[in-house]
Amino acid sequence: MAKVKLENITKTFGNVVAVNNLSLEIEDGEFMVLLGPSGAGKTTTLKLISGNETPEKGLIYIGNRIVNPLEPQQRNVAMAFESYALYPHFTVYENLAFPLKAPGRNYSTQQIDNRVKEVAELLNITPLLSRAPAHLSGGQRQRVSLGRALVRDPDILLLDEPISHLDAKLRHRMRAEFKAISSRIKTTILYVTHDYLEAMSLPDRVAIIDHGTLHQVGSPEDVFRRPANIFVASLLGQPKINLIKCRISTEDGKICFTGLNGGVRLLTNDYIRDRVLKTNLDHVIIGIRPFNMIPVDEVHENETIISGKVYVYERLGTRGILTFSVENQNFDLITPISMDFKIDAPVNVKIDVNEIMIFDPTTEKNIFID
Repeated sequence: MAKVKLENITKTFGNVVAVNNLSLEIEDGEFMVLLGPSGAGKTTTLKLISGNETPEKGLIYIGNRIVNPLEPQQRNVAMAFESYALYPHFTVYENLAFPLKAPGRNYSTQQIDNRVKEVAELLNITPLLSRAPAHLSGGQRQRVSLGRALVRDPDILLLDEPISHLDAKLRHRMRAEFKAISSRIKTTILYVTHDYLEAMSLPDRVAIIDHGTLHQVGSPEDVFRRPANIFVASLLGQPKINLIKCRISTEDGKICFTGLNGGVRLLTNDYIRDRVLKTNLDHVIIGIRPFNMIPVDEVHENETIISGKVYVYERLGTRGILTFSVENQNFDLITPISMDFKIDAPVNVKIDVNEIMIFDPTTEKNIFID
């Protein structure tokens, strides 16, 4: 295991800045997910750590060593990719043993055999050792690919979207397996994905990146509940967070948010009032997660209600997703599967104002995060 530190790393390809002054620390033995959309700079970051790309600026530390001048084979880093990269004419055993026979690695036959069997047992693929890759399922091939990386006992394991190509059911199962495996192996892990479910379920911490710029680092719960900005808030969750442009006014000592398109009016608590007043803003962007909105049949005093009409209602097995419109703006919320709605029917929706997020309309930063 080793701590990994990126210090002001920049990498460009022509006029494209792939990684922009990136500083990030991954603790010894930590499982970190690097989350971002396509083109965010995630894979380039992995290649910089592994030595397959060279930064124009900045330092990369693995353990206490600056590794910028070191070749990939000198860094003791292993990578596993979306493609399995297995040799089709080798058995599983031979695929696992191959990295240990590379030039510069002086393992005896017995040492190789012991290490292959140790990794196979760790990944629950011992019964597969005599099979060819063609006779493995997608999930089994992925475990063998992971085993090829682990067999070298690397200081850091780099995983580049390892399960994104699998179908939804198998991805769910492999997420659970990765979680279990990561708790057993003693290796620092950096796992790249664009899937927020993987980012929420797998790591100790998640780092969120876009266009090579780091937006936020924290525990999955922290970045979900306290996103640094609108980009982070919108990246996490499905359906996505609802965003409403509002003007600010005061009413009976409380802050009132009124939608610029009309139809939305929110009165807030004292904590939100005090925080908003410190910003001197006259407009904000309100964020409301779909699970903080509830359709109601009756409207009671002191409840915060948005009234609109049903745009569409989808049943998705164990839950429903209601999209309703207010003054030509659509909002999504999650409902119990037992509910039913007719298109264009009126609907009243209660808002939990204690859970709203407030963003500066210019910087798009969360005003609750200093």
